Amino acid sequence: MDKKSRFENLNRIYGNVRRSSSLGSILSFGRVSYSQQVALLRILAIAADKQLPLIDVLETFGKDIRGHWRHQIMRLVDLLRSGVPLAEALEKIPYVIPANAYFLVKAGAESGTLPSALSLAAEVCAEQRSERDYLRPGIGIYLLTVFLIMENVFIFICYWIIPKMKKIFYDFNMELPDLTMTIIHTSDLVVNYFLWILPGFLFLLIMYLRLRHTGYLENGWRPRFVSGRYYPRLLAPDVLRFLHVTTESGRPLLGAFETLSHTTKNPYLSARFNAILEDVHKGNDCWTSLHDYSLLTPSEVRLLQSAQRAGNLSWALKAIAKGIERRINYRLALIREYLEPAFILGVGCLVGIFVIGLFLPLVTIMHALS
Repeated sequence: MDKKSRFENLNRIYGNVRRSSSLGSILSFGRVSYSQQVALLRILAIAADKQLPLIDVLETFGKDIRGHWRHQIMRLVDLLRSGVPLAEALEKIPYVIPANAYFLVKAGAESGTLPSALSLAAEVCAEQRSERDYLRPGIGIYLLTVFLIMENVFIFICYWIIPKMKKIFYDFNMELPDLTMTIIHTSDLVVNYFLWILPGFLFLLIMYLRLRHTGYLENGWRPRFVSGRYYPRLLAPDVLRFLHVTTESGRPLLGAFETLSHTTKNPYLSARFNAILEDVHKGNDCWTSLHDYSLLTPSEVRLLQSAQRAGNLSWALKAIAKGIERRINYRLALIREYLEPAFILGVGCLVGIFVIGLFLPLVTIMHALS
């Protein structure tokens, strides 16, 4: 198959994605969707596997897309044309591929296994997209909508209703309950500092985007000290998948651990990988070292040791990575199932306290007038 036919094949495979990308960019006001990121990752994987020129492939892919998504693709093309390696170019452009794919792609580039790393990253991200669509059917938008509605109602009551009720209470020269006084003081603070609320939210948004851009927030929400210091098993699937790619290519595992030690931007994980590398240099078993530094469980270590002796190490690495990820996703989904009703219940309790605090003085007034 000649190059022209290969390009046409790529266009045919991803034509639907490109047509939806333009509309998605318009509707999302410049936001690159997860589906678009996975589509680009697949195209890069196919191009690297077929040894096609990436610049020509990306220019062909970018012809029919519009908006911010096209701008991102053209930025990637410009970086590649200027001689920047693919892994570095992807890292320079935020949100162009899924956040959890950067580690595997960069490690693959460092170890010389980039085509295999891209293919595996595309496969994993496509599976995660299906699980994500199943586990999170718009729950974030729902909770945000509830929060914004409650916030607007609260601000309206503080600005318009409570001052009138406060005047009524004071006209009767009655002693107000502590709960009512707390609500009145809170409403006064909201009214007095109302003009600072919007700048405060904008400041928090800018800080979030800044932390995400600098890599402090992994996967867009998780501080890197969580996976680096307290729960490194969150990144164990990515590490095992990279070792799987290394094993598939026939490269030694020692070189893979050397790559891991300087690939990650997480200083806590880098320290762990350096310690693991020192253990391996001393002649210790690498799987035992991964367990000693909280990346593997004893049963997983035994399985990998048995698979290595039987010659099935590559399969075992991939299977264990998928199993760890499935358990992590299950626990996160379980936590979410408890947090959602807790959030709604908490909002309901706040509304109840608010209503009771304003209703108690009215009961006293009605008793006084009857």
